[in-house]
Amino acid sequence: MNTIDHKLDYEIDNVIIGEINKNALIRALSNKFNAVVCDVEYASEVLQGGTVGDVTKLFGQAKIQDEMTAQPFELVVKTQKKWDRSGDPGCWRREYEIYHHGLVDKLPQELKLPQCYLLEESTDVTRIWMAYVDGLTGNKALNVAELAEAAYQLGVFQAKYHLQGEMNLPYIRSFPAVHSSFDLWWGYTEALLSKPIKGFPEELRTVLNHYAAHSKEILDTFDVLPRTLCQGDVHHDNLIFNHSLGETSIYLIDWDRAGYGYMGEDAVDLLMEAFIYSDRDPSLLPEYRQKIIDSYCRGVRMQGARTLGVKIQNVNGTITGKDGEVLNIKSESVTGEDVKIRALNFHMSETLIREIFVLSWGFRIVDRYVYHEDAAEKRRCLEILEMMLKEEG
Repeated sequence: MNTIDHKLDYEIDNVIIGEINKNALIRALSNKFNAVVCDVEYASEVLQGGTVGDVTKLFGQAKIQDEMTAQPFELVVKTQKKWDRSGDPGCWRREYEIYHHGLVDKLPQELKLPQCYLLEESTDVTRIWMAYVDGLTGNKALNVAELAEAAYQLGVFQAKYHLQGEMNLPYIRSFPAVHSSFDLWWGYTEALLSKPIKGFPEELRTVLNHYAAHSKEILDTFDVLPRTLCQGDVHHDNLIFNHSLGETSIYLIDWDRAGYGYMGEDAVDLLMEAFIYSDRDPSLLPEYRQKIIDSYCRGVRMQGARTLGVKIQNVNGTITGKDGEVLNIKSESVTGEDVKIRALNFHMSETLIREIFVLSWGFRIVDRYVYHEDAAEKRRCLEILEMMLKEEG
């Protein structure tokens, strides 16, 4: 049987995005069925298209050698051409490398990646042939209950990786996304925010400039946060709730932004993706914020309690041992990987949420406000900024 990795025997450097090589499809299907596929009939559907990459669903019938009947199949092929993301030139190969090096098999299983059947590469192009995962996805199907559940499982996932995962893999982005996001979007908006913007409240402009002026000190305070593997793009279109045999599995796809970052980054990303790139009513943001952030932190703390062999007594994170005594993960009695375990007594203060939001998303929203032509979308931008920057009390 062919191995999952394959050096291309066709001109993938000159491939037309969306073009399918039948021999490669047969190899992928042979790996999928663990049998020799001798022929295939298929149709295709572009799930996501673009000039530097696309995701195509293939479905049809695979003829297995020595079998009388053909096997139905569905799979996905993801083609990625080389491109440079600001500050992260290796991003275009990252998902390929995650599969190639077997990291996908070592990750916590609270969030799953699709099974890979074949990997292909050349100098400037990669292709991943993977399972098609059906399920609920997108902002119309995933509402606060589903996103809160995804946040909880994300918290468990990242707590486990914090404790056990490798933190020096060369193909994973080495710096927290909040740093590069601020550098990128402040670079785009610094001149805009240096003077009044038509229709943009002066109070918001002042607040955002204040955060920018103190960005170095704020980023320095983030260094006390526990580090973990962040996916970097927890968009509702990248979450799939797959229901099978009475069980629900949550898949998180599209890992080209994956990097070592601060615990909590992805939780704020999940929250903001639910509003910035949807038509969801901004008045729902406080409810989503509370449930997503609380669920994420509870997932982190729950994994910390499991690691200590204790239990969480309530949603606020009080931890008790079997005899009922209250335990503190930060206490000096904690043994083993002391520092790492203490970090899992994790809470996100209103200040921390606000600071991650501003540096990761605030200036991006300003850019969206300035250049978006739709008046309703401009209002949405202002409403989101005002709600996220509002201080308690």
